Amino acid sequence: MHPSRSTTRASLHVAIAASTAAIFIADLKLPLGITVWVLYFGPIALGTFARRPSVPFVTAAVCSAMLVAGYVFSPAPGTEVAAYSKLNRSFCFVTLWAAAIIGQRFIVARLAVERENWFKTAQTGLAPSLIGELTHEQLGENVLTFLARYLGAQVGAVYVGLDDGSFRRFASYALAPSAAGPDRVRAGEGLVGQAARDNRLLHVTGVPEKYLDVRSGLGGHRPRQLVVAPASTDGKVEAVIELGTLNAFDSEHLELLSRVSEAIASSVRTIGFRTRQRELLEETQRQAEELQTQQEELRVQNEELEQQTRALQEAHAGLENQQSELVQINAQLEMQAQVLERERDGLAHAQGELQRANTYKSEFLANMSHELRTPLNSSLILAKLLVDNRQGNLTADQIKFAQTIYSAGNDLLTLINDILDLSKIEAGKLDVRPEAVPLARLLDELSATFKPVAQQRRLELATGAEPELPAAIHTDPTRLQQILNNLLSNALKFTERGGVSLHVRRASDGRIAFDVRDTGIGVPIDQQEVIFEAFRQADGTTNRKYGGTGLGLSISRDLARLLGGDLIVESAPGRGSTFTLRVPERYVERELSPEPNVRGTPERRRSAPVGSSPRTVPDVPAVPDDREKIHHGSRSILIIEDDPAFVRVLQDLVHELDFQALVAQSGDEGLAMAEKYRPSAIVLDVGLPDRSGLSVLDALKHGSATRHIPVHVISVSDYTQTALEMGAVGYAIKPVKREQIVDALAKLEAKFTQKLRRVLVVEDDAALRESTCRLLSGGDVETVGAGTAKGALEQLRTSTFDCMVLDLTLPDRTGFELLEEMAAQDQYAFPPVIVYTGRSLSLDEEQQLRRFSHSIIIKGARSPERLLDEVMLFVHQVEAELPPERQRMLRDARHREAVFEGRRVLIVEDDVRNIFALTSVLEPKGAKVEIARNGREALEHLAGKPGVDLILMDIMMPEMDGIEATREIRKRPEHAKLPIIALTAKAMPDDREKCLAAGANDYIAKPLDVDRFLSLARVWLPR
Repeated sequence: MHPSRSTTRASLHVAIAASTAAIFIADLKLPLGITVWVLYFGPIALGTFARRPSVPFVTAAVCSAMLVAGYVFSPAPGTEVAAYSKLNRSFCFVTLWAAAIIGQRFIVARLAVERENWFKTAQTGLAPSLIGELTHEQLGENVLTFLARYLGAQVGAVYVGLDDGSFRRFASYALAPSAAGPDRVRAGEGLVGQAARDNRLLHVTGVPEKYLDVRSGLGGHRPRQLVVAPASTDGKVEAVIELGTLNAFDSEHLELLSRVSEAIASSVRTIGFRTRQRELLEETQRQAEELQTQQEELRVQNEELEQQTRALQEAHAGLENQQSELVQINAQLEMQAQVLERERDGLAHAQGELQRANTYKSEFLANMSHELRTPLNSSLILAKLLVDNRQGNLTADQIKFAQTIYSAGNDLLTLINDILDLSKIEAGKLDVRPEAVPLARLLDELSATFKPVAQQRRLELATGAEPELPAAIHTDPTRLQQILNNLLSNALKFTERGGVSLHVRRASDGRIAFDVRDTGIGVPIDQQEVIFEAFRQADGTTNRKYGGTGLGLSISRDLARLLGGDLIVESAPGRGSTFTLRVPERYVERELSPEPNVRGTPERRRSAPVGSSPRTVPDVPAVPDDREKIHHGSRSILIIEDDPAFVRVLQDLVHELDFQALVAQSGDEGLAMAEKYRPSAIVLDVGLPDRSGLSVLDALKHGSATRHIPVHVISVSDYTQTALEMGAVGYAIKPVKREQIVDALAKLEAKFTQKLRRVLVVEDDAALRESTCRLLSGGDVETVGAGTAKGALEQLRTSTFDCMVLDLTLPDRTGFELLEEMAAQDQYAFPPVIVYTGRSLSLDEEQQLRRFSHSIIIKGARSPERLLDEVMLFVHQVEAELPPERQRMLRDARHREAVFEGRRVLIVEDDVRNIFALTSVLEPKGAKVEIARNGREALEHLAGKPGVDLILMDIMMPEMDGIEATREIRKRPEHAKLPIIALTAKAMPDDREKCLAAGANDYIAKPLDVDRFLSLARVWLPR
């Protein structure tokens, strides 16, 4: 209610009451003869100004009561006055109520007029807000602003219907973002959607908490009432208006919304029509422009056709003239054909001579290649032996000199290979193998190579680079170094005093520039192009001062172009020369030869090279164990198992046998605990959450501190043969009985409490048998020799051995027959067998031996070390307690491992850094690395070069990713059992499942832990 209106109404009521009271008092004081009651019409007249129709009736009732009271309590009049006073009072009573009825009708009529005026004022005020070139947003803001002001609403929103039947909020009034609901609602969703569906106004009182807030800068409050009014025309809802107020909406407010809804709906529809009309107009204009363009094109085509027609007519006339000329030319051609025939015969003869010359050249180059490479290779081998310094008798400077000799010899061999293979240069088939080339290391290597030469010639050699250059560039290091070697060699050769410098900078075009400056003789301007021609020099006389073939700069320029760069020279006679090699910072592969380049530039780089990360033991174990009770000399068993229930069973059994129990629930934790606590024995599960238990076993057996610890494997999968070959003392398949676990623990106890280990050496050569026994015996290892199969069987029947070394060539029977009889007869013990033979084995023989033997060693230069390494695996001898010489032999044996020796490993990877890192890990182990840059190349490689032993498959690659490639490989029957290890840089939880589902045997995430990676590779490489 408006405050002024409330004040006026209160004043009116006071006036009515006061006047009525005054008249009543006067009526009481004066005698009946005085007609004071006539004044009661005054309050009734005042009541007609009230806004309630009931006010005249109430006033008349009060006045009637006072009229009667005045008649009763007024002073008594005379006799004649009393007679007509009652009649007067009755007449007044009737007249008062007649006046009240008239007053009530007057108020009702006045209120109706005011109400209608209020509606018309609202409609008139709203009309300007609905006309004009408006958008839905502008219309909504105009409507909300007017209605909020006119109806006293504090918050509101307008939703406009869309073509799909939903309604979107186009405008809002005082609506806080935190209180705003969804921007779009469908019919039937919420109050807005329901009002739109029913086309019915909704008046909501008692708005719930947190439904909607009316907010200001100081705070907020929920509205008292809401009204949701659909705006429809022709029965279709075009918009929905939602308003909220802190006061209340009366019936007039609701009726006003109903009255203006059709006008609002018409405006919304008009805006929609106007918008669609504008879109259609724009579409029509666009089509008109396209039509005009097409007409212009047709006109141009018509003109061209006319020109072509004229040209054809002219050509036809010309052809007729040419036909006559051809008759004359034919005669001339016949004469020329005879001449060409004679010239062709001459060319054929010359071609034959050229082929013979090329043959002689190729034979010469081949002979020269052999004559040069043979002594150079010998020099390289000897230099490498000096660099290794196995006897430890060289000084640091001598080793550095040997490294320089070896590095320079390798550079020379590479240069000879490229120069003498002239056919490859002429055919443009030189390979480019781009990789990261650290500039600092490149400068150091060049300085180490050429500084002795410069010192010998008493010249200064300086190298340097601008500080803002990248740490490395991506190009072919061999080709780059070959060019720089040639430039530095020439600079030193043609400089007699002063110095030579190599400076690396960024050229003006963004490429990397290598400036080789000298203070030598210089090159005349007219000779600066000649020096880049093959077999040409600035001084080409026979008595020239400086030697050389004249090929160096020619090859260098060709190689620079091959790398995407160029080679230029700035020089003046007597003032020195500056040769500048400019190459791109990142090599871009180009089609230079028909041969595929499997080591080409990768399309993208993602992961860092292979690395390793340290393993740690958690401070608080996930499963309580006895690690706090462990001290030096404690008898402990490490349980590597992720099943808590099975761990408790094993702990109880370990405690029953009077051992301390250590628990690790992952492979990495188990390895860390094995290295830290050095347990007496280990119980290992294969199915661990982070890595395969077999890779954990491999890591244990390849760690010098843990390889002597006996390990018993328990798993749901059957990898018995693999685990035993890797050095496990036993294997049990789940579910296992309690008795089996007790037996396994007892076997472990027997192994680490065994004081004496016995090895049976079966060898027919007495001298070799004696040397083998001396190699293996010592400390707590006893060796027993046998020269025949019969003697070996007798030893196996009467004694127990931890390991057996067997030669296949025996005087009374072969090693194959001996193994067959050992397997067939229960009376013979069957310890782990290591075949130590000098004969070459066929594939069938190898497969036959694999059924009985844990390892096959072919006698050779490195075989004693390998034999010692394999035997130590099965006798569980602590490596640190061996003599230093045997420890050195074990280190040498592990440098190249039998499981990797000669194995073909296909790396499917598009990142050259990872290729380089994996190759650096595998090749020193003896593996033969083959490379494919994506899944498609891998499939082609397998089809063209079968016999791959292991695939390392990256997941994210161009053309075909690793998942798809793995599926395609598994579709081929011949590759159904080919081991595939998936490599990926992603860390999503489902990566492992995706890889295994596609057909991968195992999975390892980047960056790779080298030890874990090697363990995994050993597990899956076929033995």
